[in-house]
Amino acid sequence: MAVGTERVLVVDDDEPLAKVMARVLRSRGFECDFALTGSEARRLLETKDYAVALLDVRLPDESGYGLLEELRATRPNTAVVMISGVDDPELGKAALEHGAFAYHVKPVGATQLYLLVVNNLQRRSLEMDHRASLDRLEGMVAERVDQMRRAAELQAGMLPASPLKEDGFEVAAHLTPAREISGDFYDWYRATNGRLAVTLGDVMGKGLPASLMMATARAALRGASEVEPLEAGIKQAAGVMSAALEVNHAYVTVFHCKFDPLLPQRSAPIGIFPDTQFLVGRATLEPGDSLVVFSDGLLDLRPDLATKDVRLPSDARRAATAQEMVDILARGARDRDLFDDVTVLALKRL
Repeated sequence: MAVGTERVLVVDDDEPLAKVMARVLRSRGFECDFALTGSEARRLLETKDYAVALLDVRLPDESGYGLLEELRATRPNTAVVMISGVDDPELGKAALEHGAFAYHVKPVGATQLYLLVVNNLQRRSLEMDHRASLDRLEGMVAERVDQMRRAAELQAGMLPASPLKEDGFEVAAHLTPAREISGDFYDWYRATNGRLAVTLGDVMGKGLPASLMMATARAALRGASEVEPLEAGIKQAAGVMSAALEVNHAYVTVFHCKFDPLLPQRSAPIGIFPDTQFLVGRATLEPGDSLVVFSDGLLDLRPDLATKDVRLPSDARRAATAQEMVDILARGARDRDLFDDVTVLALKRL
């Protein structure tokens, strides 16, 4: 702190005292002005910035507390010290409650005055550093919130619009992320042979790393959509994902089908074993039949579905549409703090 560069304002209706205080501070290297009234102080404050203001509690035209409140509101970087001829604890308490750095009782000796200014300059410097740190932190938090919002919007934009109805079937999905962005995903699109590819995936982990892996998995599966047979396309996609999965120590659980499969078998996730043999099944959906796939996050919300070969709840089975079915199964997800992403996909033969 370079003392000589700091400016001090003395506001006191006792003119001889004000002049002495100003002279003492100037002799110690400070720039110092004095004012005898609140209005004079305001005129000086309009043209100059003061590091410290020494305010008398009682001024001829107003209370020093009024000027204190105004300074704290308009010039928070000015250290305000209230000075009074009355040794009253209640006045001192009121001064501190209104934002004064200190409350001092007259008379004020030369050395005491110097130390009073220096000590409060140091406190001012610490508070300014603290406020600057808070401002930087708030800026970083606001930037992260904005980035996560945009990432969530981008991720949501990657998902196909639900539901899709055409050619005698309906496919719909629901996804509620446990955090701003998700490691779960669902996808559907037309392959060149006219068949509908349907995917539900769950990347191990949460947050931004899982969301990046989710985008990688989705792109890899789409890139292999024309590869036949189905298991060859999955193997190709797994090869594309393998490096990223290994670096992130992650794996992806995937259900991937072309329009009408229903798999009774279970296979290993992508990324756990390099020589995994992916199981493939085949079935036909009759009119009125539905295929429902979900990530394990649904089991936290609906533990009644955790039993193997359990039937869907009756209200979901009675759903008239695939969209209604997934909404019933995921009911309440958006009203809870989730441990894991909740994703449900249904394909219904009309």
